[in-house]
Amino acid sequence: MSRRPFALLSGQSPERASMLGSDPKKAILGEFEKYAHTLTCHIHTPKVPPPVARKVANAEAFQALIREYHERGYTVRLPEVIDIAPQLSEFTRALEFIFEKPVGVVIFWSEAGAAAPVHHDEIDVIVVQITGTKRWFISDEPATLPNVWKGIGEGPPPLGRYTTYDVEPGDLLYVPRGTAHTVQSTSESIHLSIGFVPVTVRDGLNAVLDHMADLDRNIRSNIGLRADNVSGGQDQNAIFEQIRAGLKKLSEQCQTDEFILQAMAKRRSRMVYDLPKLKSDKTTSTIHVNSKIKHNPLSISQLIGTADILDWCQPAEKILIHPGAEQALRFIAANVEFKVMDIPGELGDDVRIALVSRLITSGFLQAK
Repeated sequence: MSRRPFALLSGQSPERASMLGSDPKKAILGEFEKYAHTLTCHIHTPKVPPPVARKVANAEAFQALIREYHERGYTVRLPEVIDIAPQLSEFTRALEFIFEKPVGVVIFWSEAGAAAPVHHDEIDVIVVQITGTKRWFISDEPATLPNVWKGIGEGPPPLGRYTTYDVEPGDLLYVPRGTAHTVQSTSESIHLSIGFVPVTVRDGLNAVLDHMADLDRNIRSNIGLRADNVSGGQDQNAIFEQIRAGLKKLSEQCQTDEFILQAMAKRRSRMVYDLPKLKSDKTTSTIHVNSKIKHNPLSISQLIGTADILDWCQPAEKILIHPGAEQALRFIAANVEFKVMDIPGELGDDVRIALVSRLITSGFLQAK
């Protein structure tokens, strides 16, 4: 990852081609209320302005709006479509579990002959071809791994030496961030662009700094002697010394592996919390010790324990639990399916049922 492009070609994966279900166009057009007014677009050489994205009344009107873009040569871009189909949601959640970073998804829908300008992305991209065919031109030069914000005064990158990839439904491409590329549609085409940035060294440094700020009040103090010192350019020596002193303390703390491990666990907990809330199952009244339980397909969690409390974090929710339930919670997190009676620990059955019921209500678990 993040080193060089790779391709899985020959259209041998019907599972990938069906990431939007059996009828991708119907799946997209059926979401007209959510996406019609959010459309963006791109084109290699614009000759006329694009249409204006707008709300539409039904799927037929959404199709007509997309046709307006295509007639002017533009490729349509549907942003933030991660939950448009269950298969896609589960695949992206798997990536979030593996890479420990949020994942975004964009759909590109273009007509034959449409082309994109040469560009690079600030995120790693997995491309999955859903319908039609495209030809990709991907630079062979090393990935530059740019920051996620645009460089000041940055122009389009040169393509340089490149490799050509012809993709068809079910094919997959991986393009590291900072790799120049362009693409041409060789037929009407729909593809997914799944974007993410794996945990970087910068993320690790931010994590240990955040952890240090939890432990050391000085790190949380205002910089300078007055709140306006930075903008006013005053007391700069005090500012310099505060930064140097903070870096020295941070360096000392990072000499222990445990400090870094704790910091990274907290970073993951924050990442999990920032994910969209799980849809809950309200059916808890029939739960008993013989009930079969399973994870929500989108379940992901992080458990951080202290002597006083357990911090169970799942998407958009934190639950504080007594330390005596740690063994039970680690079992629940590690087992996709189980019976309530299987939950270990010195707990009564009433506590096991209450714990499972709480996690069903929150959306993490489901009755099987």
